Amino acid sequence: MAEWFKAAVLKTVGRVILAPGVRIPPPPPFFKIRILGDDEGVLESDCDEYYRIVEAVNRRAGIGTINSLKKNFFVDFERMGLLRRFNKKGEPVGNGKRSPVYYAQLSDAAISLITSTSIVERHKIFTDALDRLFANELTHIAETLYYCNYKNDPISIWEFMLILSDDRPKYRKEKIKLVDSYRELKLWQQKNAIDLIKKYCNPKNFPGNKATQRDFGNWKNETQQIFTLLKNTVYFDITKSSLRLNTGTYGIFSETQIKRRSLGAKHEYLANHGIKKKIPTFELDHIVPFSSARNKEEFKLVDNWRNLVYLRNDKHELKTRNKDRNVVLTATEGEIHLDDFDHKKRISARNGESAVYAGKLAGNMQKYNREILKAIFGYTEN
Repeated sequence: MAEWFKAAVLKTVGRVILAPGVRIPPPPPFFKIRILGDDEGVLESDCDEYYRIVEAVNRRAGIGTINSLKKNFFVDFERMGLLRRFNKKGEPVGNGKRSPVYYAQLSDAAISLITSTSIVERHKIFTDALDRLFANELTHIAETLYYCNYKNDPISIWEFMLILSDDRPKYRKEKIKLVDSYRELKLWQQKNAIDLIKKYCNPKNFPGNKATQRDFGNWKNETQQIFTLLKNTVYFDITKSSLRLNTGTYGIFSETQIKRRSLGAKHEYLANHGIKKKIPTFELDHIVPFSSARNKEEFKLVDNWRNLVYLRNDKHELKTRNKDRNVVLTATEGEIHLDDFDHKKRISARNGESAVYAGKLAGNMQKYNREILKAIFGYTEN
């Protein structure tokens, strides 16, 4: 895990991440933060615990001040689901707002990140937290690569920077085509294209402040910083100049899956359900989402054609809007229902209208769904 991150979530100087297999007592859940001046200001007597955190961050990472930690880092930690922030009345600030903060509290996920004896589990918790920070783009990129012809290829830092990291919705389904186009260029043409982008992304070419200007150097530095973070995820294996799907000890992918020539589960779904060609307004959707897998064995369960359903785009969007919580499948020959564990938000799709599947396989789909829910979530309801 990144040193600055570990330092920031630790509660006191004495509690440190030691070695794999060493369980650290969970820190007290609550500590107080007051609105303070900058580092030159007068320190208040009842904020000693927070000051120790600031000192720990500075000592281990060389960054962070009393103000910047709570105004910037804590906002991101909250977005990651690792921290809760409160105002002077003890009311939650929430929603990543940059508001005055008087108290902060570690979340259950943060406690698990610090205290877990499993390095694999810590990598998964960090992956999920980072994915929340980047609005689930990490899962989208991993899934895009896994189901394309580049799943066994390294992706260059330029391809990631210029194409894969683009989070604009209108390019979401075009990324692999754009990578194809880039790779069709000869090396000298790729170099010329990068040089042209460098010339264009010169702050002098744009009026206004940093928010409206384009700076190629900052863009690349930001990409390299993201690479540093991705190195600690279960999705990606990172070098200085490239990214590939993670088949290592902490990765969820296996070499066998990566080296398989076919696109696997998605092709098998179409074949088994008798769908001869893709339908433009439909999308294959994991019922239990890609991001649920915590290790290689669970990913094998998720990456199975019986965990897929062909949904019309509007139904897929409803599922995405509910943060992929609709994982409990009820299937008949004519209709499917997708519920969350609390059965509060149901998504229904009629076969042949807003979902496409072989009606005779409905029972098989529901049976497999219960098996995977039990294996991953411990869910045992019928």
